[in-house]
Amino acid sequence: PERYQSEGQRRTIRGNFRKHILPAFGRIRVDRIQQRDIQRLMHEIRVNKVIIENGVKKTIQAPASPATKHKILQGLNAFFSTCIKWGMIAKEENPCEGIELQSASIQVPEVWSEEELSFFLASDTVRQSPYYLALLIIATTGLSRSEACGLRWSLWNGTYFILDQGVDAYGNVTDMKTSFRKRRAELMPFVIEKIREHRKRQQMIARSVEGAAVWPEYVLTDGMNNPLKADAISKNFKKLCRSLNADGANLPDIPLKNLRHTFASFMIYDDVNIRIVADALGHSRTSTTQNYYQGMARKSMHRNEVLKISEKLFSGQNHSALEKPLEQAN
Repeated sequence: PERYQSEGQRRTIRGNFRKHILPAFGRIRVDRIQQRDIQRLMHEIRVNKVIIENGVKKTIQAPASPATKHKILQGLNAFFSTCIKWGMIAKEENPCEGIELQSASIQVPEVWSEEELSFFLASDTVRQSPYYLALLIIATTGLSRSEACGLRWSLWNGTYFILDQGVDAYGNVTDMKTSFRKRRAELMPFVIEKIREHRKRQQMIARSVEGAAVWPEYVLTDGMNNPLKADAISKNFKKLCRSLNADGANLPDIPLKNLRHTFASFMIYDDVNIRIVADALGHSRTSTTQNYYQGMARKSMHRNEVLKISEKLFSGQNHSALEKPLEQAN
């Protein structure tokens, strides 16, 4: 259906139909599929899962996560909504209505500390990488890799970028999922300096390298001024982490998307208003931010409350008053 605007969304929904929905319902008339059939499908869905056993990667069949089931059900619901629109089934006969799914458990994403991120970005191995600027921007703005790949010079203001599109893992331009994803990406002074240096490097490549793009549209480019691919950034991030850990860095093993979570964690631990955090990440509702990062928020709030009580108990006059009984006891 037309509701799936981005290429990534269309690929996901096509994959779910091919792997799960068509094998279950491909030979059944649309008007004969009932709610219990879909409920049974949701219960029986299995997906491939890669595990490491004795240092060897293995692929096993495992129950689908609640999030995966939700995406499959969304696709089915969109399909039956289209069938209703075309008059293939009655409006009250959408079998997706009333399907119950187990809520996905909210887990606190693993993130790096300020010291770990600072070490990573300051290391010579990373700074000399052609992906350094991409990683720097993602880590200091909270952009997704698609959003970072979609940054364009035409929307560069000198201190921030305007986000209005992304570029997916296949190099396709994608629309933002919601209007809130179209936003300003504010940049730190150090990042602005590196972006300006990169712009000069692009101009030098355009003049001196035969076949290079003369006027690159995108900010993140390679040695030929061609746009960087999102998948390449993710793969090289993992390679850089492995290289640093091989030299004794001991950085936690996280995927590239967790640099976005790391940025969000810094804001939350610094008690930044949740609306500001949501705006920076492109969330349309603060509830999305609160639900996703509630574990971090609770830890931060707990720590802050402990510090407040500590300040009351052990500062100034109160601190002296607490010490007197101890002195008398001695």
